[in-house]
Amino acid sequence: MILYVSTRSSSLAAQLAFVLAGTPGEVREIDLRAGEGRTPEYLAINPKGQVPALVLDSGETLTETPAILLALGELVPESGLIPSDQLGRWRVMEWLSWCAWHVPRAFHPAFRPSHFGPAAAESSIRDAALTRVGEVLDYIEQQIAGRDYAVGDSLTAADLYIALITTFAGFVGVAPPDSLMAHRARIFSIPALADTLKAEGFAT
Repeated sequence: MILYVSTRSSSLAAQLAFVLAGTPGEVREIDLRAGEGRTPEYLAINPKGQVPALVLDSGETLTETPAILLALGELVPESGLIPSDQLGRWRVMEWLSWCAWHVPRAFHPAFRPSHFGPAAAESSIRDAALTRVGEVLDYIEQQIAGRDYAVGDSLTAADLYIALITTFAGFVGVAPPDSLMAHRARIFSIPALADTLKAEGFAT
């Protein structure tokens, strides 16, 4: 299998899952900022021009983070990324769906307000987005209060996506609550992820 990713992007959750699961295959980096997602070669793999994209051994390509996280968890069930019990699976998918909706809704206007309105409105667009980022963090904090992980008693794919959100919050200048920083540190301290995180520019 081949997982296509790009540094400092939402593909980080899939990349962490790929590495954590010990998935057979390789991770290939493309530079979205340099336009490599729009090359004919990459568009032949993923016509959306985005990451992540997972090329299966069959030659089929999966896109979208929730689908890829689900696939990795099912392909390597011993990873625990997707729980074996039915309710646990549903709860993880509930989190993945929620995160996939709120990452673009909250963070994209904060990163690039110029894409969402005229120059005169950029400040208000970004302020509104930062408010939504705060609301996202508040919701996560409330839902996992007093727990080490989002679903059950061990790490799942939901925790990787939540860690991505807290990381993005820092990128836009919003400090996550201490409990969410502790949650992220719990994940980012896993030895198997050290090299991937170092390449991304942070260790905790």
